[in-house]
Amino acid sequence: MTPLTLSGSPDQVPQTFPALLDLLESRPQPAVTWYGGTVDAEGAERVELSGRVLQNWAVKLIGLFSQESELEPGDAVLVDADAHWKAAAVVLAAGALGWAVTVTASGAAAGESPEADDDARAAAAAALAPALIITDRPGDWTGAGVLAQSLGEAELAALSPGLLDASYEEATGEALPAWVLDISADVRQHPDQLPAPLTPVALPSVERPEAGERPAARGGLVLTGGEPSVDWQDWTLDRWGAGVEATGPAGVVVLAQLLDAWAHSRPVVLFQGDPAAQPAAWEQLLRNEGVS
Repeated sequence: MTPLTLSGSPDQVPQTFPALLDLLESRPQPAVTWYGGTVDAEGAERVELSGRVLQNWAVKLIGLFSQESELEPGDAVLVDADAHWKAAAVVLAAGALGWAVTVTASGAAAGESPEADDDARAAAAAALAPALIITDRPGDWTGAGVLAQSLGEAELAALSPGLLDASYEEATGEALPAWVLDISADVRQHPDQLPAPLTPVALPSVERPEAGERPAARGGLVLTGGEPSVDWQDWTLDRWGAGVEATGPAGVVVLAQLLDAWAHSRPVVLFQGDPAAQPAAWEQLLRNEGVS
């Protein structure tokens, strides 16, 4: 498979979310590719979205969020979800609305227990006091869930897991409380055009290497669900939510890297699993995407 490239011009790098959406809309090349971390007879789970398709999903989500929430620009939003193409589209849409988005860790760091992961997620909610939590694990935040006491006054929205854009109940067989927004079920009815012009919210800045330091990678960005353990020359590798620190600067930095890659017409590859725990799927990603 030919390595991904969007071949963008550095002279036309967007500085705002509306400009980024315009750029993505013009791109038929892959913008985000998701690997699920499991391998069957047909290979690893994989979904590829062109810039045009990603922009379309973001526009639909903007319409959904504008209609179903009462959030204002600057309100905190916690995205408590694994590295997934749906979560990436949500981050893009929420940022375009001017919401302050933070991505939590997608799992316990190496050597940590699931309870440590829950503690980190609860700490994120306590620190941010988000107006909205978007999660692929809504059961943790409702009823007798381990994080139900951490929900506070936040609204809750559910992202369905898995390969396809099915509703949460279709994907998991679990019904949601009536007050929880099922993003995948409700986004389909929204139009492909923005309901109103967007405020030109600036994209978050990314720190650039100083003179004499290693130059910035020219390839794309790979975000994984586990701790990265390789050092590439052409691609940037990071964790989707860098452990407990993702409740603070690390989660914001990864989000900025994601948007910056798209702004520079570079592809993003999301690996939902842990490379060390799912080596077969990881090796297929490396082969397919020409990552080095």
